Amino acid sequence: MPSSSPPATQDRRNRDRVRDNQRRSRARKREYIQELEQRLRLAEQRGVQASLELQAAARQVAEENKKLRLLLRLHGVSDRSIDAYLAGESRIGERGGRHGRGPPAPPAPPAPAPKPAAAQRLERLLRPETCPVTLAAASTPSSDQGDKNNCAMAADLISTMTGVNPHEVRASLGCVPAADCHVDDARIGSAIERFTESGAVT
Repeated sequence: MPSSSPPATQDRRNRDRVRDNQRRSRARKREYIQELEQRLRLAEQRGVQASLELQAAARQVAEENKKLRLLLRLHGVSDRSIDAYLAGESRIGERGGRHGRGPPAPPAPPAPAPKPAAAQRLERLLRPETCPVTLAAASTPSSDQGDKNNCAMAADLISTMTGVNPHEVRASLGCVPAADCHVDDARIGSAIERFTESGAVT
């Protein structure tokens, strides 16, 4: 019985080897594509997470800036003065960056004048010396002067400064629950003095 010739056997082996190589190449390509897709998904997830964290940080900074502006207004600093100061600091920073160093130090300020009693009470609020008190809900006449502030934000600020329960502060300011109401600086100052005097008594 005649056997296969050596050239035919060799040719079949070559074809089998080519098919095996092609199959392995396709398998490696699929694995590589799957790996790239997985990396892309991870990068997208990280990008979304970073974007959410950045947005949360921006909201927190904006909220803190609002509270700081409110606190400065309670100390008698107007929004116009705050904006002018920030604009001046920005220009100084730009000049310092261009010239490689900052401006010379300003001269020492003069000795401060004696502070009125209201200012002294406000300074005491900045130190955690008062303890929580319970006050009945009271209504304070609002003034037409001064800027309007978000009631919830003002109540949180007063609560942080005095240690009084935020619900009591909102009731004292006349805030309506679950409503986006506003309160002026005069009412906030009156509430701060009332809570401070009550804390001093206790």
